[in-house]
Amino acid sequence: MSNKPSSKTSATPSKPTDFEEALEKYREHLKRKRLLFTRERIAILEEVMARHDHFSVEELHDSLKAAGKKVSRATLYRNLDSLKEAGILAEVDLGNRHVQYEHVLGHGHHFHLVCEDDGAVVEDSSAEIEKLLEALARKHNLDLTHFKLQIFGTRRRK
Repeated sequence: MSNKPSSKTSATPSKPTDFEEALEKYREHLKRKRLLFTRERIAILEEVMARHDHFSVEELHDSLKAAGKKVSRATLYRNLDSLKEAGILAEVDLGNRHVQYEHVLGHGHHFHLVCEDDGAVVEDSSAEIEKLLEALARKHNLDLTHFKLQIFGTRRRK
């Protein structure tokens, strides 16, 4: 993901190509946890995978409601935790005091650059930064599995 600005738009209506992979991964995760694979869980997964933005529980709830799907906030929170455990979803701290999420399945490592003036978010990746993080992890005898990197700053005045 290079220099892709975060979108504030609502979810796209069609299922993305990585939905089937997410569906299978989520089904396996639920089976391991001995949890049922319900229509509510499928609806939540469909909505999560259709989004290409950073979203809050409230925004996800509103999207599901607009699509005529009734899912309680408590159910959303439980399922978002489960989707995180399955490696499909990640929590993102963008400095706005609200937990936000993004789907990560099928996406490479990336970091977020956040403008503290206007809240604009740019996603980017860097092989150099990833190599530095891997070297840092090795130095401390750690196998790097994932990382979260948010960089905050203000725009330079021209």
